[in-house]
Amino acid sequence: MNSKATLGAKTTGSGLVEKIKAALVTLASKPLLLAFFLNLAAFLIRILVFEVKYEVSDDYITDAVLSGAFGSGYDPHLLFGNSILGYLLIFLYKLIPSISFYFVLLVALGFISVTVVLYLLFKKKVNVITVCMALLFLSFFTDDLYVIVQFTKSATAAGIAGGLLILHGLWEAKEKRVKHIAFGTLLAIFGIFVRFDVIYIFAAFLVVAFIAHIFSFLKGSGKKADKKTVAGIGARFLICVAIIGLFFGLNLIGVKLRNLDEGHRGFNDFHIIRYSITDIGRPEYKQVKDEYQKMGLDYTDYAMLETWNFVDREVYSDDLLKDISSLNKSVLAEENHSASNIISSLAENKTFSCPASLIMFALIIFAVALGKRKIYPLVLVLSAVTMIAAFVYLGRTVYRIEWSVFYCAVSCVLAAFSFNEEGFLYKQKKRIGGKDKHIISYFAVILVAMLMLFNSARILTSFVFKDMSNKDYIESFEGIMGASNLYMPEKAGFPTSSRKPTPNIIEYMENDSEHFYYVDFATGIQELYFNYDPWIRPEEGLFRDGYAYFGGCTMHHPAERDALIANGADPDSPYKSLANDNIFLVDTWGAEIKLDYFRRYYCPDADMELVGEIDGYQIWNIYIPEDA
Repeated sequence: MNSKATLGAKTTGSGLVEKIKAALVTLASKPLLLAFFLNLAAFLIRILVFEVKYEVSDDYITDAVLSGAFGSGYDPHLLFGNSILGYLLIFLYKLIPSISFYFVLLVALGFISVTVVLYLLFKKKVNVITVCMALLFLSFFTDDLYVIVQFTKSATAAGIAGGLLILHGLWEAKEKRVKHIAFGTLLAIFGIFVRFDVIYIFAAFLVVAFIAHIFSFLKGSGKKADKKTVAGIGARFLICVAIIGLFFGLNLIGVKLRNLDEGHRGFNDFHIIRYSITDIGRPEYKQVKDEYQKMGLDYTDYAMLETWNFVDREVYSDDLLKDISSLNKSVLAEENHSASNIISSLAENKTFSCPASLIMFALIIFAVALGKRKIYPLVLVLSAVTMIAAFVYLGRTVYRIEWSVFYCAVSCVLAAFSFNEEGFLYKQKKRIGGKDKHIISYFAVILVAMLMLFNSARILTSFVFKDMSNKDYIESFEGIMGASNLYMPEKAGFPTSSRKPTPNIIEYMENDSEHFYYVDFATGIQELYFNYDPWIRPEEGLFRDGYAYFGGCTMHHPAERDALIANGADPDSPYKSLANDNIFLVDTWGAEIKLDYFRRYYCPDADMELVGEIDGYQIWNIYIPEDA
């Protein structure tokens, strides 16, 4: 009886093992399924372990405008995206008003894009090496798509994945070519709908990939550059040109839709002026002091411009802002454009020592050592380094742009990787367990396991944050999540949903029906939005009934102007309204500067008093004395 039971157990166990093996074989034979399930595992781990969040406030503010947080109803004209996408999202919001479909879209684009890249990798070969490369990619690049979500990164991921799928359909696919091209085009369209400017990042890498395909096509087929071959290359080139033309055409339609509304047309014109000042580096005051004085400006104005508080058009006209922008660019040109500054900036920001960069170099080494293509990966890494240097030259050194460049380079490497079974390294074997084993496979598994283990240490860090005292937690929050332009490994593990960072100030402002709160941009823009769940649509009327930001990417937006008017403020000169009895200023860092500004331009006798301090945020009342 016992022997039969044992035999039955062995048979059952053996049958289970065989079924698992058969399932793995089936999975390995279906590249899309393998890519999907590996990516799904990475996604679920991050969703279950970490607390997803927007990396920067731009996305939250974009969704707030879309959702009608200024009290003017749904607004399809996305701050950085295409109005066509805005109309599509509004349709979904009307179906289910509580869900933030903008956030869902960003996460979905990231997931689909990663799946596409892995599909292209596994399409050529599924073995230990390609799986290890995929695990490295998933471990070190998906945090930025699934945990610390940001529209530039999601848009770039969709653009490069869609473009690579188009090229695969044009050059490599033996079946379903049209479907590959059509789906790739659709994916890239949604990428540029989220942010069109990323086309200048991913398109540069796709040009390199297209040229590589030409060389591979000629070399692999042994064809000469005869009329038929040239015609085939030309036809593919024209298809790519047509698709790019479609992208630019859709962007033009989005601009036309926005410009149909006079308020949005004016905002768009000012938006260009605004980011010409805020989105590049700024010189020190001593470098521009003399020119400022010629313009009738002083240090107070410099500080207001530095903190994005140039909202009064009576003081800072469009022409004056253009002059300031030109001055800043001319002063910075010499130091930004020098080779020494580029090198020092890269070193100071640790651009090439962040995990995304290091894994890019690691995968490049994998590709060169074990792939059939040796030159192409090196060209890609050279392209990445050159593009990063170009962004430093232009004064655009922020982590999300750097990450996007690294992601594009890695995606191109994985999509083109063709395993070389005849390579010297792969042929090296050692007898283990009575069988000859490839040494490089064991080395790859051990290396990847170590790197993944090292990367997973962030899980433990997240528990440390949860157990901190309120004081230590707030200090850590300001130092980590407030650094929006820099890579901070702690961002992914930082808790913001289970433990709201500054809930009391939010509750105070939202529940005070007697006052409207102007929140200083530098004080609150990169902190307060973490108190809201990104999966939930921002509440309608939030920035009209409770509080709004001074400055920022909604400066002179028509919805913001309506909210200011509703609170008795002049939308063209809102600082003048700080003396209104119903308006308070929330400012921890620059209240004195604002008082100096108010005294200089509106009332020299103005004064201010501290109303209170909540969650470290100081609330001020600027007033004009009765005897003034």
